[in-house]
Formats: sequence, C-alpha cells, structure tokens
Amino acid sequence: MQTDNKEKNEAPTVKLVRFDLADLSVLNELFEVVLYDVVRRSNMVSSGQLKQEEAIAMDKQSAAFLSAVLAGKNEQFISKPYWTGDPLAGYLKLYMKERFEKVGVHENQLSDTRAVLQAAAFEFICDVYSLMKQFAKKQTAEGFQEEAKRLCLMWAERMLGRKESDPIEF
Repeated sequence: MQTDNKEKNEAPTVKLVRFDLADLSVLNELFEVVLYDVVRRSNMVSSGQLKQEEAIAMDKQSAAFLSAVLAGKNEQFISKPYWTGDPLAGYLKLYMKERFEKVGVHENQLSDTRAVLQAAAFEFICDVYSLMKQFAKKQTAEGFQEEAKRLCLMWAERMLGRKESDPIEF
C-alpha cells in the first residue's frame, strides 16, 4: 500500500500560507514590506547601484502589487468580506479626495477600483519618500524607524476604514 506522495510519483503538495486582510497586523506588515523596499531602492540609487528611472519603475511595480492585494487579486491574501476591492476603493475615493486633487489626480482618473487603489498605493510610496526627505534634512536616521512604523500603521488603519490612531502629516 502506497501512502507517501513520493511512492506514488506525485509532486509533493505545498500548502499556501494565506494572510487575512481584515487583520490590522497583516496590513501593517504589508505596508512595512513595501516601505523597506522603497528605502532599499533609494539607498541603491544614492550609492549608484541603481538608476533613478529603474527605481521609479520598481516603485510603480510596488504600487501595482499593493493595489492588487488591496483589490483582492492576490491569492496569498484573504479578502475582508464586504470591504476588499470595490468598497475599499469607494471609501478611499471619498476619504482621499482632497489629497488626490492636491497631487493632480482628478476624478476622471479614478474611474475604477484598480485606478483608485493604485493611486492610494502610490500616495503611500510618496509618503515614504517624504518621510525619508524629512530625516535627510535632519542629517540623521535616528527616529526614522519609529516614524516609519507609525506611517505603516496609519496606512493599515486607513485601509480598514478605521480612525487613524497616530496620523502623520507631511
């Protein structure tokens, strides 16, 4: 009797780990991953290891990844019922209306869920750059990590439609 996959000549099964988008800590960690990717790329541009144009393209890819997750289009993440995707995009379109207008993103550019979520994800990346710029002016990285964690938590709370417990303004 064969009970082992190897004995049956079958590929071993891989269990996909899934993360719940209703969990604040999952969203917080998601934003932290994107933040540290942006910081890493920025450092690579500063040291000449990466061209500015390449970093911008990679930032756009990060925004696309983040927006796909928030749209419920990534199978590693479990959608929050009645929130992930269209409801979240509708909320962000209203909640971030002034911010979108301020950076030149107009109502007609936010015509679908994907466009709204990508615009919001790119605004997060812009916040990361603003935070880095703020600390570059101080000529010290001291406190950056703490502020970066605050920024990620703020955005995670925003993505759940919660009141931001410790908002950061730029």
